Amino acid sequence: MFQANCTQRRVSFAIFAAAVFSILLALNSPAHGQSNEVCWKLKANDRFIIELNQTSKSNTTVDSRETSVESKTEIEMSWEVSKVDSKGNATIRQTITGINLLVNGFTRKKKGETGSPLLEVVVNTSNPAKTSKQGKQLLKQIQPLLNIPIDVVMSPTGEIDVKDSTEVAKLLNKLPNTQNLRQLFSPAGLKEMMGASSVILPQPLSIGQTWNQQSKTDTAMGAMEQTETYTYLRNRDGEQGQVAEFSVATELKPLDSTSDQQGSSLQGELLSFDGSGTLLLDIENGYFSSSKLQNTISTEKPYREKMIKTTVSNEIEMNMRRQK
Repeated sequence: MFQANCTQRRVSFAIFAAAVFSILLALNSPAHGQSNEVCWKLKANDRFIIELNQTSKSNTTVDSRETSVESKTEIEMSWEVSKVDSKGNATIRQTITGINLLVNGFTRKKKGETGSPLLEVVVNTSNPAKTSKQGKQLLKQIQPLLNIPIDVVMSPTGEIDVKDSTEVAKLLNKLPNTQNLRQLFSPAGLKEMMGASSVILPQPLSIGQTWNQQSKTDTAMGAMEQTETYTYLRNRDGEQGQVAEFSVATELKPLDSTSDQQGSSLQGELLSFDGSGTLLLDIENGYFSSSKLQNTISTEKPYREKMIKTTVSNEIEMNMRRQK
């Protein structure tokens, strides 16, 4: 009798354990809309801080005379997700909260010389007292553009649509026509800035998959065709859990002269271009936590009876963190 009761208890316990195990599996399985797909998974009231840092080095040679310019740009943005529709499209209030700029340049008559200072510009919106004399006019133009919210809609795959802001448009119209701030704060400029450290993700997506994105980009020489090749390398452990790691290789070439997009012929020759980078996406929380991209371009352009050779190297680093 005792043995029979023990056997029955073991069977009952086994059934109970199987039931508990099934419940745990159900609880741990991805719910509808909360899958482990590699994509953006923003939720209403999500808040993020994004830091974009770009360093650039430019060397221009005319005959034996060389001009070098180094710059560092720091941009801080805040994101607040106001709503997410049934398809996962998130409406984001994006605000640029700070811009710091440092530019140094010098010239030298020939290689090996120390060189003479050409310019030094410092702009610091977080601490205006650090702004140099040459940067005060630029600081004055930047400050009214800060802390103005702009609505952005982003799909789960990373496609971006920046909404026009009447307030920003009015401020931009007051800037000189040659001012680069017009481009930076325009819908196209903001879209390019956001997309520079992200990627449009195909769905479904699996490790080892490779895909291309093509776009037209304007350079000092004219319109060029840019092809970015992305590869989903692996999943690995990160600080907050598993992250998806992507690589990107970039190619640049002149547009086909027969293309309607060509417009005008290139003013010069593209000598070389090299671009690469890595991007990390937090799989569980569904956002790109960091990326690092770099490229170097060398060009040669005729100027009167001389040739101007320019080499520009850029590095862009993005870090995105959720606010608690």
